[in-house]
Amino acid sequence: MTPEGEPFATSRGTRTHIALPLRGGRLGLRHALFRDFYEAEGRAASQQAASDALATLHGIAQDLDPTELHLRVAEADGVIYVDTGDAAGTVLRITAQGWEATQGAPVTFRRTELTGAYVTPSRGGQVSDLFQFLNVAEHDRPLLLAFLVSTYLPNMPHPVLTLAGEQGTGKSTATRLLVDLTDPSPVPLRKPPRDADGLVTAFAGSWVAALDNLSTVSDWLSDSLCRAVTGEGDVRRQLYTDGGLSVFAFRRVVILTGIDFAGLRGDLSERMLLVQLERITDGHRVDEQSLLDRWRAALPGILGALLDLLVLVLQELPAVRLESSPRMADFARVLAAVDRVLGGDGFARYSAQSAELAADTLTASPFTERLLRVSLDELTTASALLDKVTPTDPAWKVPRGWPKSAREVTTVLKRDAPALRKQGWIVEPGGEDRSHSKLWRVVSADRADALGSGVPHSGVTHGGRARRC
Repeated sequence: MTPEGEPFATSRGTRTHIALPLRGGRLGLRHALFRDFYEAEGRAASQQAASDALATLHGIAQDLDPTELHLRVAEADGVIYVDTGDAAGTVLRITAQGWEATQGAPVTFRRTELTGAYVTPSRGGQVSDLFQFLNVAEHDRPLLLAFLVSTYLPNMPHPVLTLAGEQGTGKSTATRLLVDLTDPSPVPLRKPPRDADGLVTAFAGSWVAALDNLSTVSDWLSDSLCRAVTGEGDVRRQLYTDGGLSVFAFRRVVILTGIDFAGLRGDLSERMLLVQLERITDGHRVDEQSLLDRWRAALPGILGALLDLLVLVLQELPAVRLESSPRMADFARVLAAVDRVLGGDGFARYSAQSAELAADTLTASPFTERLLRVSLDELTTASALLDKVTPTDPAWKVPRGWPKSAREVTTVLKRDAPALRKQGWIVEPGGEDRSHSKLWRVVSADRADALGSGVPHSGVTHGGRARRC
């Protein structure tokens, strides 16, 4: 029984680490029971007999301690295990000493209809071969490699990889290749969901979930994406019952593609990793089938080289020390380790990118955008701040999203404070006035500089030699 209350079985023999849900279509125990009964008895079992057997097994499972199931990637006792998705149940076993393919694992994996099979990785390849197929800007390549390495580290929040570029830069094709490398699936790209329930459904069956061709990111989608990379949870009523509940809890690796992601909310922008794709000229454009044929030939070596890089990163991680931690601190450590292995400067690029994204998010709120133009150096209430920031021009029209009360101003300040601080502002609570109204200390960037308050430096302690992979 899983911690969420779903019963499952495992096969005896070499696939004891692969879970079979009691009722799971072609992947479930029900079909396997029908097959085995026919092979043993030479006749088909009745539907009633199968239902009785499954109900009995369900009852037996309820008396057992819960067992956690993993999707594609798991970690136990410092060892990483990756379910390759093949029929034999092959698992990649990865440590700081190396990687190998085995036929068992001390963890249990679940599979879904979206779980595809890995190619067999080969040794001797180069991770740089990946960029024969992905037109990633040179300065963003360390960021992408660190992201790919992080997909094999299950016990950490992952940044939302965002592939950006103008039309014709191959964003959808690049995403397909990245999914094929990290979590092969018959449906590598998903269309943007209409609501939060749709997102849970779209993400439930894959470890790496890619949403293609996003034009805008609504507030509900922004919140849902943040929860998905840090640990999404959802509860629904079971179908055909009055009181039964279905519990969903998961953490996912997310990839987005789009043209322009300006005006994002601050909490999502702090979790984003932006990788720019360069324009493909007509002379370098190839047909999709030729590209896929070359990709399938090169994929075993690229996968093996990525696993080699992961091994070297695992060796370096214990020695990585961040001088200050950004929001995605675990990923920042992985990126710093990749820099140490490959001799790059991805961490500096990531830090600069975070500041740029934070600045862009401030334009999403008309109140915050107006606040940036006001010079402030005072303790003030939210109500007084609203009066100070609101234009006095009679011709000014209140824009959509402008706060109408002190409470709404407080909400805006709390939401945008991290991004404002990255721009040099001081935004912090400052006690209460005589009427017990909450005070805010809001100091503009120019005044903060004059007062000697700077933005903390983000950095990483480097050491050792760069190693090529």
